[in-house]
Amino acid sequence: MRAAFALGAIGGTAAALLPVLRADPREAGPPPTEAAGQPAEPAEPIERAELFDEMYGGRHIQGTDAGVRIDGRPLHVMRRADGSYLSVVNHYESFPTALATARAAVDDLGGAQLSLAGPASH
Repeated sequence: MRAAFALGAIGGTAAALLPVLRADPREAGPPPTEAAGQPAEPAEPIERAELFDEMYGGRHIQGTDAGVRIDGRPLHVMRRADGSYLSVVNHYESFPTALATARAAVDDLGGAQLSLAGPASH
């Protein structure tokens, strides 16, 4: 029974991927806007990384929207699908920017330091 299931799964996967594997990427034409002679524009505007370096609540916060440090220790920050941020310190509340997330973490930490070990695996 297991062998029949495995063969069916492998055969189905192979049948689904066959057109993709046989396609020649050189045959793909230009995007429709370029074919019409108009320059291609990005679908979404390009966002610039938020860069910050400040003192807040007696703590040194620095980083970008991709990485944050509080007093030189990394704060694990995650970007949500809606564009907001949350951190490992306060993961029940979302914030509009990485800086706002870092400030909220400083408020929640009080006098405590972030661990150097980093976040635990889930």
